[in-house]
Amino acid sequence: MDKVRVESFDLKGVKIKTTVIDIPNSKAIDEHISSLLHSASENRTKVIGFDIQYYLIGDTYSKYRRNCYESRCANLNFCVGQSCLIIRLKCDYPLNLKYSVTSSFNSVLNLLSLPDYTFVGVGIKHNLAKLEQQYGIGCMNAVELGPLAASIMNKPRLSYCGVDELAFVVNNLDLRKHRPLSMNYDWGCNPLSIELVKLATVYVYSYYKIGSTLLAWDSSIPPEPSFDE
Repeated sequence: MDKVRVESFDLKGVKIKTTVIDIPNSKAIDEHISSLLHSASENRTKVIGFDIQYYLIGDTYSKYRRNCYESRCANLNFCVGQSCLIIRLKCDYPLNLKYSVTSSFNSVLNLLSLPDYTFVGVGIKHNLAKLEQQYGIGCMNAVELGPLAASIMNKPRLSYCGVDELAFVVNNLDLRKHRPLSMNYDWGCNPLSIELVKLATVYVYSYYKIGSTLLAWDSSIPPEPSFDE
C-alpha cells in the first residue's frame, strides 16, 4: 500500500500542509480526520472546507448518443486552518482490500454526519448529492457559500459568484495566480501531480477561509449596505 503523501504550499505567505491518502489506508485516514476535528474544535464555528473532484468512466453506446461518459468522485478534499486532507477514492487496488475500503468509507461517513460541524463549499450541494448517490455517503450540515455570503453581507449578487469573487469580497484574498489555468485536469490519474494537489488545495482552502469568516461574523456588527439592484 502506498505511503501517506504530504505536500506543502505557500499561499500568499500562509504555509498550507496537504496530506494525500488513498481510500484503503483506513488507519491513516482515521488519524488525519481526528487531527482535522481537533483543529476545528479550536475554532468556535467548527467550519470545514469541503470539495470533490471527478474523473470520467465509460465510453459506451446508448440509443441516444455515442461515447457516453459518467463522472465518478475521484477525491474528497477537506480543509481546516492550514491543514488540508485529500482522500483518494480513485485508486487501483485488488478486491481483497474490500474490508479496508469499507472501514475508510465509514470514517468519512462518520465525519460528514457530525451535526456540530459545518461543511462549506461552492457547489457543495451538487457534490454531496453525487457522493451520496455513488457511495452512500451523506452530510448532516452543508452550506453553500454564495447564498451564505449574499445573506450575511446583504449583497444578493453574491449568490451567483464563484470562489474567486467570494474570496476577494469576503476575505480580500486573491489566489488566482496559484491556480494553473492551462493544464490537464485528470483527477483520476495515479499518483496526482503536485500541480493538481496544489489546485485542489487552493480551492478547498479558499472555501474554508470564506466559510469561517462568514460564520464567525459578529452579529453585533450590522451587515454592509447593499448596492445591488
